[in-house]
Amino acid sequence: MPNKFLIATLLKCCVFGCYGLHAQELAFEGAAGFGAFSRGGKGGVVIEVNRLDDDVKAPQPGMLRWAVQQKGPRMIHFTQAGTIHLLDTLEIREPFLTLDGRDAPGQGVCIRGGTLEFKDTHDIILRSFRVRLGDETTKRRNREQGLKRPKNSNGLDCLSFSRCRDVIADHISASWSCDEVFSVVHCENVTVQWCLISEPLTNPELHPYGDNHAFGFNASASTLSVHHCLFARYVMRGPQFEANDLRKEDAYEVKMEAVNNVMFDYQKSGSRYTTGVEDHRDAAAGKHYAFQFMGNVYLGGAEPPAIQAVMKHEVHSGVRVHVDDPSLIQLSDSKGREGFIKEVQAQQQSAPLFASPRLQADPVSTVLERVLASVGCSHVCDAVDTRVLAAVRNRDWHKPIRSQNEVGGWPDLQGN
Repeated sequence: MPNKFLIATLLKCCVFGCYGLHAQELAFEGAAGFGAFSRGGKGGVVIEVNRLDDDVKAPQPGMLRWAVQQKGPRMIHFTQAGTIHLLDTLEIREPFLTLDGRDAPGQGVCIRGGTLEFKDTHDIILRSFRVRLGDETTKRRNREQGLKRPKNSNGLDCLSFSRCRDVIADHISASWSCDEVFSVVHCENVTVQWCLISEPLTNPELHPYGDNHAFGFNASASTLSVHHCLFARYVMRGPQFEANDLRKEDAYEVKMEAVNNVMFDYQKSGSRYTTGVEDHRDAAAGKHYAFQFMGNVYLGGAEPPAIQAVMKHEVHSGVRVHVDDPSLIQLSDSKGREGFIKEVQAQQQSAPLFASPRLQADPVSTVLERVLASVGCSHVCDAVDTRVLAAVRNRDWHKPIRSQNEVGGWPDLQGN
């Protein structure tokens, strides 16, 4: 009698290109965390980006917008150094994409003026380029719509991921967002590693609510690893893990971790997590959320708390959190919520809650120098990253900036 399991496996390989067999191949050497096995565009066509201009309605070959919109596995490389000035948000839905700036000429590539927005897609590898949104596009939209500030938060992040899976962002330099620098919502198997996340903008005209919204990284309903990143000059959320946005049909459990990161010059807190659920509370019934913070370095300047347990949404029984140094945690919004404090403390676990692929925490004594030596777009360290790294080394404290123009704006990257 034929082996039915073997036949089914062979049929699956024929139809899906043996995806299941490839799924356990590392995205690249050094990949770690939940997104370590992203397939990206491996085996696909090679596409060259050789133009710095943009056309939202009719993108042309050689433009970045045209390249990411192509179908099928694709490996995108840059043959033109400099700043790509997007005219609006760049939405990416086609899966099996590698966007790789490691072999770009000159000082590499910076993407300016538009959010990289990944929606309902999978198998994405991003390596060694810069995303610096800036305030120009948001201000232009406000003028065109007769607004003093945006109506919503669409197009205000540097990089945004929603309903994605198998994603890894490696050695990205991202800054000057109008909302979060990174946002990861309702995603499975994502890694953000060795990224330099700095200087979100605090101008109230750039955000629909809040007058000091210079936030780093927000994440919810995801399996996510954030490791060996530098967060610099922000108000809070470096990163923030939320017990939010799960739906009843979601079969996975939320697991989010911050491991061996450096948080520098934050105003309200270095990192945060929520103890309860803000939206879709009925859907959260019976769901589990695991957060862990291990081997991170907090350099807050004026001694704001390293990690805040945010209690304003009360307490969800499925939340568990591990912090390797519990003294770093401060309860926030506790006034009038004293009855929840014991429940919040019960959420805290002394042992790690989970392990992610190929990621082990380094000794905290080695983290600062290791991160500063390697973080960000590793092609060439441009003037912006050089300035931020020098600020960390020199403990040069500075309030969050309102505009990229306060710190010189975008540097010229086309020199050889």
